Amino acid sequence: MATWKEFAEAEPEMAAMGQRLLAKSGLAFLATTRRDGSPRVNPVCPVIADGRLFVATAPDSPKRLDLARDGRYVLHMLPGEKDDEFSVRGRARRVTDAVTRALVVEVAGRTPFPDGTFLTIRDEEWLFEYDIDEAMTAVWENMGTPDIRAIRRRWRAHT
Repeated sequence: MATWKEFAEAEPEMAAMGQRLLAKSGLAFLATTRRDGSPRVNPVCPVIADGRLFVATAPDSPKRLDLARDGRYVLHMLPGEKDDEFSVRGRARRVTDAVTRALVVEVAGRTPFPDGTFLTIRDEEWLFEYDIDEAMTAVWENMGTPDIRAIRRRWRAHT
């Protein structure tokens, strides 16, 4: 597993694409695993702080229990202008230390959404850090033609 910083140092172009897509809307889709093994997908607002990837989760959200029980996740940024794709997968773990939480809350408060508002993390939200096992991108060529194709890249953390 790797932190966001370790991933970005290994694959700066891929990480830049992920940050660009995240900055576009401030949203991503998070897939977790329910107790019965079926997938659960929800929109979330990821935060990159101190070279690490975080998501705050409402205390009444079932996904917090999914992550606490089974930390496996996939996070998929919303597509770019030409349906560019970026996703990461790995394991999430709950963060309970006050210093890390304060840092993430501060960075989130400076993270603008496209409408000019800023991300707010409430005290009752659970904070999770997302370690990265794999990152993937797809960039589409020849859009709108019969020759459309995806150029895909994959990065894996050293295990």
